[in-house]
Amino acid sequence: MRLNYTSRFWLYAPLILLAGLAVFVMGSWWTASQALDKKLTAANHHEIMPGITLSYGGKSISGFPFRMDVVFDNLKLEGAGAHGPFVWTTEKFALHSLTYGRRQDIFEAAGEQSLSWHDASGNAHAARFLPGTLHASAVIDGKGLSRFDLDMHAAAGDDFDAARMQLHLRRDPDGSDLDMVASADQFEKKGNPAFSVGNLRWSGTVSEAAALMPLLAGQTTWPDGIAAWKAKGGMVRGNATPAQSLLSALY
Repeated sequence: MRLNYTSRFWLYAPLILLAGLAVFVMGSWWTASQALDKKLTAANHHEIMPGITLSYGGKSISGFPFRMDVVFDNLKLEGAGAHGPFVWTTEKFALHSLTYGRRQDIFEAAGEQSLSWHDASGNAHAARFLPGTLHASAVIDGKGLSRFDLDMHAAAGDDFDAARMQLHLRRDPDGSDLDMVASADQFEKKGNPAFSVGNLRWSGTVSEAAALMPLLAGQTTWPDGIAAWKAKGGMVRGNATPAQSLLSALY
């Protein structure tokens, strides 16, 4: 039996539609990946937000067709913190994001990590450690960062060990406050038994979150953003623990 033109159309139309969709997806991903590659190349050794500079040794982009996976070698972030300069370096750093849906980025860091910063009194600190796993995620909306989560397992450092460390930040739906939770399990400070606290938990609230929106949106420097927030009466309320002392370096 010979097929008429109408029958042939309904036979081949789904295949043609599927092929067209595949071409569209490939073209969209390639265009987006090329734009991202150019943006990251231009950002190397330059500010990626006010006061924060990005540097890396090499990068690769993959994840076709529905993700953007960027892997950096020898990444460094440095700039002005709340109380002085900070520097973070990692041997490997990966960024994962979907090409559709809500804006959520997933981060991974591997290899040796080094971090230097200044606390609320202006004293300099440094830490070097090797994590078993280090993952983080950030959810972005029209106002900037709405949620951030960091989870690190089996961290072995020059002067500390920890089975697990976490930091969680969430902007309240009304935007008036930020909720923060920090924890460390089996934390041991080498050479300082008094600071080997085992398990610690800290939870608190950051008031006047609206004043922090320019900082969370990457529109102002960290010191300027914190100064503006404090000028509006911003405070951090929570239980007093060693974790709060460490977190005070953020503000």
